[in-house]
Amino acid sequence: MPRIDINQLDDHARTWLFGISPALNETQSKQFLDRVDRFLDGWAAHDVPVTSARELLYGSFLALAVDERSETSGCSIDRMFGLLKQFEHELGVSILDANRVFVRHTDGRIEALSRADFRNRADLHTTIFDTTADRLSEIRTGHWIRRAEEAWPGKLLTA
Repeated sequence: MPRIDINQLDDHARTWLFGISPALNETQSKQFLDRVDRFLDGWAAHDVPVTSARELLYGSFLALAVDERSETSGCSIDRMFGLLKQFEHELGVSILDANRVFVRHTDGRIEALSRADFRNRADLHTTIFDTTADRLSEIRTGHWIRRAEEAWPGKLLTA
């Protein structure tokens, strides 16, 4: 079976981070992860299984990781995005909208803001979740959670 526990992958595993808004509740999370698991169980590129794993973080982020030795093709990645688009419709959430910036408020609450709202409500010290992290090490070390000035959203504030 190509799906493994995310802890079995090394730090160099290729990663996709998808922000989910609004955050999933417990029932939605279970339904969502069951479907993601079924997809990963059958995920293949050119008929070769893709060794992959997933983790749901804070109810708001899906991390998909692929062993660096596994091949992924454009078609196999397109299937992954197709599944996520289907989830958006079924669960009434946004997953693939790249115009959102995820912030953590001082009370710990996570909120997805449009880029315009981020410009109006945030500053360079606002804690953001950088969904452009592309290696598992960035997630494990927490490097994807940082101040806006240290990641791409900071450019929205200084432009």
